[in-house]
Amino acid sequence: MTRKNKLISLTVIICLITGATFWYHHTRAQQKTLTIGLYTSSSWNVPNGHQYHVIDYAIKKFKQQHPDIKIKYESGIQQDEYRNWLSEKIIEHQTPDLLIVPNQDFNSLASEGAFKDLTPMMKQENFNSQIFYPSTLKAGQYHGQQLALPYEANPTLMVMNKTLLKKLQVSSPQENWTPQQFYQLCHQIVQSNQKKQYYGVTSSYNWQDAQLAYGNELFSKTDGSVQLATDKARKAFSLVENLTNDVSSYNVTSQLFDKGRVAFMPLGLAQYRTYTSYPFHITRNNNFLWECTKMPSKLAAHSTPMETSMFAISSKAKNPAAAWDFMKLLCTNQDVQYEVMKTNMGASVLPSVVKSRAAQKILDEKVIDYHNLTVKKLDSIMRDGAVYPKFKDYNHKCEELDYKIQNALKAGNLETQLFNIQSQINQSEEK
Repeated sequence: MTRKNKLISLTVIICLITGATFWYHHTRAQQKTLTIGLYTSSSWNVPNGHQYHVIDYAIKKFKQQHPDIKIKYESGIQQDEYRNWLSEKIIEHQTPDLLIVPNQDFNSLASEGAFKDLTPMMKQENFNSQIFYPSTLKAGQYHGQQLALPYEANPTLMVMNKTLLKKLQVSSPQENWTPQQFYQLCHQIVQSNQKKQYYGVTSSYNWQDAQLAYGNELFSKTDGSVQLATDKARKAFSLVENLTNDVSSYNVTSQLFDKGRVAFMPLGLAQYRTYTSYPFHITRNNNFLWECTKMPSKLAAHSTPMETSMFAISSKAKNPAAAWDFMKLLCTNQDVQYEVMKTNMGASVLPSVVKSRAAQKILDEKVIDYHNLTVKKLDSIMRDGAVYPKFKDYNHKCEELDYKIQNALKAGNLETQLFNIQSQINQSEEK
């Protein structure tokens, strides 16, 4: 071997050793770093002065068991900017290992293959999925796969003005009230005052709430087609038409509820907890007694609209094992879930947390004058959570349906337009 060849061989060997060393350290560094995608604002659009408290609490707890793993997240991303931020990360192949997933973005991201299927890991560990409220667990399922675990929930309650009901000598509803009883109370309130000063329910009780009340499934499970002409669907639309006709063209807003002129209003738990507690209750300047109960429904129908924020592992995760361990801590650890419920104003996704004395103490904290939301009632509401359909353009189709149905309600011809609307929506899908 000539001197020149020896020099070339030595250079190649040095390059290989240098490359292998760099690759080893680079890979090792990636394995020890877990990246998380988060947004800073509340999932439920309520004030939150402790944006990263829960995640920092969980990181501190995680480090006790995994001191060799470094956790990184980018702060300052608002929820309304999160989807665009995440899309850019996906395009740049810089997707964080673990992602928070807002309820409204789950279907589109799942259809694009953004998430890792958790099913194999759950089977391997004999993971007990029964620890979650069923509807919150199903929120993270897509086409037979478990793609996300639930982190926190915001069920819709029916809040009521107890002072107004007493004034008008109208009985408060029982917990398991039917849509018919709901309408009778609303109708009684409207008819009880000649000057039309008081109303039964705000306009935020919408046709989708009525469909849930009658247990109607708007979309076929087999092909996603819309079904508006079933017996349940017609009864639900009839309820909304009757409520609308009682108040003519008047828009019954939440501001009217605040002024004490409306008996009922659907409201998310996080909003309810915020607005009935100090200091936010003072700013709303209402001086009547609030109470809450389940949304009205037919027997066995799950009528509670339920928003669920989740965590999912990126399908491109560089450190899926650490992401899985940290996700389990966030979603299943009782201490972390207590912090979720205390800080974020929604509900834990674990019945064991919601039903506890500690949870009752959290619900009662800073509440003004009255303590009417018990953990027993909240547990019942959480078990009543509705499960929404899972297909890619669900949000788009719902918006299209809402536009057409609202127009028909305003025109007073919904009954005669139902079949046409159904045909238009289903035909637009076939194009």
